[in-house]
Amino acid sequence: MEAIEKILVVLDVYDEAIDKDALPVEVEKALRLVNNKSTARVHLLSCGYEKFLHDSYYGFGDELQTLRAEHCKRLEERLVKVRQKAEAQGYQVSAELVWGFPKYEQIAKKSVDFGADLVIQHTRPYAKLARTFLTNDTWQLVRYCPKPLLLVKDRPWKPQPVLLAAVDPVHSHHKPLKLDDKILKTAQAVSGHLKGDLHILHASAEAGRPFALPDKLLARHREALESLVAGSSIAPDHRHLVEESPVFALQQYEQKLGADIIVMGALSRSRLADSLIGNTAEQVLDYLESDVLIVKPQSIR
Repeated sequence: MEAIEKILVVLDVYDEAIDKDALPVEVEKALRLVNNKSTARVHLLSCGYEKFLHDSYYGFGDELQTLRAEHCKRLEERLVKVRQKAEAQGYQVSAELVWGFPKYEQIAKKSVDFGADLVIQHTRPYAKLARTFLTNDTWQLVRYCPKPLLLVKDRPWKPQPVLLAAVDPVHSHHKPLKLDDKILKTAQAVSGHLKGDLHILHASAEAGRPFALPDKLLARHREALESLVAGSSIAPDHRHLVEESPVFALQQYEQKLGADIIVMGALSRSRLADSLIGNTAEQVLDYLESDVLIVKPQSIR
């Protein structure tokens, strides 16, 4: 990813918050990523679905078709209001309501059809719990979306957001060779659009556990990290090599740096079913307080 010209924003039209005067936070963050209002396009996508109004529902007839049309019209009206608010600020915005199940399949397909450079979706907490637990539909989107996926929360970004890119340049956790390059390029692109402050983190301790890393092994990790960022504009004091597990290191540096966005990789590991993603992502996605940008080795443009 070198430029962000097409952003697909997933909106939940069933959420009452969409009717507020202010734009939904996922739309606000998408607009902050727009550098050129005349060329960048933001596409708002909502998925409407009710089981009893679907074609396969027993006894589906003309009356239910009318009910579904009326139902979709009400949802579209809410979506159009959001589009008009964004257009009033000078942005190029389109909106679309699709009907279908499961939701994540509709989003993944549209991300390809639209040619999105980035997909943005909100992750809202359950009930009154402070921590956000991803829904099953969001987990499926993490697994199957072929585009970089930004999962956002209600917490606003700072005027100069802090981004933290998590890499593993020695591939000690079985990551594909090119995934770190994609993570770094994606993080640089987003940081550039936001005029942010980019840090890079490599947690190396698991390679040498249960003992401390020998000097030569630590030097190998440092050399790999420096090789990855060679030629980049990331300052030396923004390159963090930590002798700690990736899970703990991410949570620690998220707090230490006050990260707004964490950029990390994810990949399917199970041959029996695509039920597992990259181990680190799987363990921390529910626990991080910042927004998370997921990059996968098969990400396409």
